[in-house]
Amino acid sequence: MTHTSERRTLIKTTARIGQVLSRDFGLRNGYQVVGTTASACAKATIQGGSERAAAVKRFLERQTPTDTQATDRNPSIHLEEAPGLGDLVLATKPGTTQRIRVLIVSRVGRHIQGVLVVTSSETILRGVMDDNEVFVTSQRVTIGVDAIVTKIDARGVVLRRAWIPELPAFTGLAEWAAEIRDDEVQYHDGDFVLLGPRDGARLMDVVQIHRLRNLDVVIRRLHRQASTSSFKHDRLLVPDREFLRIDRRHFKPIAKCYVTTLVDTPSSWLSEATDFFVTEESAQLLRPPCDTCTMAKRQDRRSQRAMKPLRAMELMCGPGGLTLGLDLSGACETTFAMDADAHAVETFRRHHPNAKILCVDAGDALEQAMSPNAENSLPRPGDIDVIAAGPPCQGFSRKNQTAARDAAEKDPRNLLVCTVLGWVHHLRPKYFVLENVEGFTASKLSGHDQGMVKLVLAALLKIGYAATWGFVQSGAYGCAQSRGRFILLAARQDLTLPKLPQPTHDFQGRSSSGFWWSDASGQHTSRVPSMPILPALSVADAIDDLAVFDWRDPHQTYEGPDAIELERERAGIAQLEVASSTPTGFASTPYATPPNTSYQQRMRAFGGKIMTRTRQHQTSGYSAIMVERVVNVALDPGSTYDSWSLPSVNKPALLSLDQTERWRNEHFKFERLDSEGHFKILTTKVRGEGSLLHPTQRRLLTVRECARAQGFPDWIDFATDGNLQEAYKQIGNAVPVPLGAAIGRSIVSARMKDDDRA
Repeated sequence: MTHTSERRTLIKTTARIGQVLSRDFGLRNGYQVVGTTASACAKATIQGGSERAAAVKRFLERQTPTDTQATDRNPSIHLEEAPGLGDLVLATKPGTTQRIRVLIVSRVGRHIQGVLVVTSSETILRGVMDDNEVFVTSQRVTIGVDAIVTKIDARGVVLRRAWIPELPAFTGLAEWAAEIRDDEVQYHDGDFVLLGPRDGARLMDVVQIHRLRNLDVVIRRLHRQASTSSFKHDRLLVPDREFLRIDRRHFKPIAKCYVTTLVDTPSSWLSEATDFFVTEESAQLLRPPCDTCTMAKRQDRRSQRAMKPLRAMELMCGPGGLTLGLDLSGACETTFAMDADAHAVETFRRHHPNAKILCVDAGDALEQAMSPNAENSLPRPGDIDVIAAGPPCQGFSRKNQTAARDAAEKDPRNLLVCTVLGWVHHLRPKYFVLENVEGFTASKLSGHDQGMVKLVLAALLKIGYAATWGFVQSGAYGCAQSRGRFILLAARQDLTLPKLPQPTHDFQGRSSSGFWWSDASGQHTSRVPSMPILPALSVADAIDDLAVFDWRDPHQTYEGPDAIELERERAGIAQLEVASSTPTGFASTPYATPPNTSYQQRMRAFGGKIMTRTRQHQTSGYSAIMVERVVNVALDPGSTYDSWSLPSVNKPALLSLDQTERWRNEHFKFERLDSEGHFKILTTKVRGEGSLLHPTQRRLLTVRECARAQGFPDWIDFATDGNLQEAYKQIGNAVPVPLGAAIGRSIVSARMKDDDRA
């Protein structure tokens, strides 16, 4: 997510998105409409024989192509017009005087079964869309015929989506009508399952069903194994030698999982959170798994491998963390990308040599793509299956102290999401992924709270897409960093909508919060998933295999050398001089150790082999006083500038050089990381004042260590022209690769459902 060009003030978008800006939000300035035509929306086909499907098909048959501008007529029902399947009625809610809309699904005598139908004012889009736009829900309603007040003319309303507030999501009618439910899972002898955490533990329990009986269940627990042969594998289990008997009433599995024998191959990005391993020796304690479930799982894996990767395009791509994750998950193959930052484009090109990558403003490219003389280098409708984007977030970021809640209208760059939506409108991809900072959701637009979110949703619904959205914590997806983000996933209304990825890893830092919104009935908050499956990833888990070095103390303020310098030099720790204009560290160097964790193994895996050298294990240039301040922070976890005054350091003048700076800058910490903790959120600049001091070495984090914190594999080189701050900037702007991979797996899961339905 990088800055776009600032040479112009108008963002560019399509006519349909411009209509949303002007008609729904009253914005007529700050943007330019380009192009004259756009692809038509894909129409959903209602399939299946469920009552839901029959009801919605019957209702839609009564609508006409001009119903998008209809008004709510609500004609009175006549005695000869008995309500029936597919009728939309206004009724009195049982036990109240409240009026509700109900789509009739079935009728038995004088009793009617239906689903609740709501207007836009009863969703997050209150005040944005017209109330003639209605949405079916999954809430079942039972009423008597006498409760019906009137029948609503199908030609007087527009029904195109379902509203699922608990997610939250607007889904397509085809998906809603299919009434896909997770059938009650059948468990068998030999199955491996996940149970809720026990005895204050944070992770779900893994057990094998040894014998399933009417009154009780005999199970064998499989314990987490932190390490074997000095290698820490997050999925390695050790079976208990004893069985445990559980009352059948208390046996409540959450999901199935899968346990195989550990093989000596690099840790894979394709592994699911429910994939575990045991050693050959411990496997002898387990009973053979259920043949039926094993064969079904293998067939699912074969079907996934047989899927052709989706063609992806990333807008405002930066170094490409989002699409790199999508690609590594097996969901996509990135074929096109663009960004206005030349260094980011060169980085992207290095790890996507077969993709078309342009250093261009996304709005200018959209204008060219929609012109009659469009260049062949630009994608056309039908060329792209997935658009991913992280528009500039500086106006929304909580790290930006000047950001205002009405930043969207004050800074045209913050409307760049409309350029992204214009590309979605033009190319009509199957799926769309939007990433931004959490502050994106707090920004007002034309007086609307959460205006940017409402703008995106209103536009997507108008151009034929379903969408779900919410907050995620990157650390809960196998990333060693606290990085909260807003994610929106959209799918064409004829496809199954991918779900926001469920958290997979434990995380000791701030967890993601539920997404809140308000409608006509008050404020609501979405559910927050919990109960992780895999252990948390620490700073040491991510980087302790990399070469060790310290910055040499320049002793500008205090004379030296100090005892700690001499001691560390005798221990073989390189003491490297730091200059203000050149990098410090190793441009290319062997690793200090073999991989110590499965995460490190995954970072070093390339072409089926494990890399033996890494690159860009370097810090940027810094001033002598900055270096002296950094190296003299105590080597205790969490130490800050306060440690300069400790007896063990005794260098208080390092602070008195600029006492006022501490009060002016809330980020003035000089904080050392904890090896067993997580990285604090990475920003676009790595400075000593922040929380980026190496946990055990006297220096700041290197480019490679920051890349590891974001999940970039070691074979990714960052283009810099010698200025490593360019690399830090790209990494700080990027989407964590493990989060991108989790989104990719959600897309694969949605495609599998569509294949099953076909």
